[in-house]
Amino acid sequence: MLEVIPFLYEDIDELKANTYLIKDNKKKCVVVDPGVDNDKLGDYIKKNKLSLQAVLLTHAHIDHMRGVDRLVDRFKCDLYIGFDDEIGLTDEEYNCAVDLDESLIIRAKAKTVADNEILNILNEDIKVIYTPFHTRGSACYYFSNSALLFSGDTLFKNVIGRTDLKSSIRAPMRESLAKLRILPENVKVYPGHGEFTTIGIEKVKNLFLNR
Repeated sequence: MLEVIPFLYEDIDELKANTYLIKDNKKKCVVVDPGVDNDKLGDYIKKNKLSLQAVLLTHAHIDHMRGVDRLVDRFKCDLYIGFDDEIGLTDEEYNCAVDLDESLIIRAKAKTVADNEILNILNEDIKVIYTPFHTRGSACYYFSNSALLFSGDTLFKNVIGRTDLKSSIRAPMRESLAKLRILPENVKVYPGHGEFTTIGIEKVKNLFLNR
């Protein structure tokens, strides 16, 4: 059985990006989108005697990956990102650091993932669902046995991610959302920003998903 521990940051100097730690019953864990560069998340992992196996990035935007190098350096874990978003690890225009008058170049070497790839990291398989449009390499991480989806900025409660950024590509939006629409309605969605939801709720209330 998996447990999800959300880390929700709403500091005045941070974008409100959600970070998630997912742990299994053997105390192995992964972190999705470490958006803040501080020791809070690492200290939680250490205090609870967890074994961090990997950092999973849903996409290469600065507000979702400020804490990547801190975690990888501290725990020597793997880093995964969609193949078409690898450029954003070091391109500050692509990752929107320039737009925020910040600088972010990820030093860690990433393993790239593709659509339908299965990651055997925890005691439950993680399926990669490639969903390009908010960025060219956006990916969701799906735990089918536990009915959990980590959707990044692809799908939010009642809305979807922007398509007007330098890293966006609008054309595949409908195809990408169709991949989520067919998931079971009981799947709980953990988005990159805002409140949790379910596929069933979004199929009814989200105009972009119920078309």
